Amino acid sequence: MSEDQILNNVFEKNADFINNLTGGLLIFALIVFLIAIAALVVIIIGEVKLFKKAGKPGWAAIVPFYNTYVLVEIAGLNWWYFLIAISGTIVSLLGISGLGTITLLAARAVNFFIFYNLGKRFKKDPTTYGVLGIFFPGILAAVLGFSKEAKYDSSIVVSPNGPIDDKKNTTTSTSEPERFCLGCGQKLKPGASFCENCGKKVE
Repeated sequence: MSEDQILNNVFEKNADFINNLTGGLLIFALIVFLIAIAALVVIIIGEVKLFKKAGKPGWAAIVPFYNTYVLVEIAGLNWWYFLIAISGTIVSLLGISGLGTITLLAARAVNFFIFYNLGKRFKKDPTTYGVLGIFFPGILAAVLGFSKEAKYDSSIVVSPNGPIDDKKNTTTSTSEPERFCLGCGQKLKPGASFCENCGKKVE
């Protein structure tokens, strides 16, 4: 066998190996991609269920940015925590460099606050849920959404700053929840049967 034939055989074997390796990697990448898509769909469905449990529209869970705002609202935090949560995106859009680490840490802190409060309102250990929320917010939200045992209780009073000033708040509300007139929107007094503003009967 000539030297050229030997080289051709080597090249052919290498080409077959490379083709097989490339094909295998493509199949592996496709499988990973499909698994990631399936996991994302499951997480989204879980978040939809979570929003519905909290009395919010399910579609809000699939709207970027708005879903974060609603989650902050469900957790009972001050609205501006939403701005902190999306600060990384804002910084990127504005082209501000050097703040990536700071905004990332700030967003992680907001995740802790969100799931700390959600832990309380779902009658779970708030600290554990807060820590898990730092690293696995989507998964944890889906777990709360899918779990039949997890019941959202909006009457549980939480701090608007998460664990900050939490000791000043009681675990459950001792007063009647706020009610508003369905006719004019006026805030009703506790125990009122009729609206003082428009006279509509309270249902």
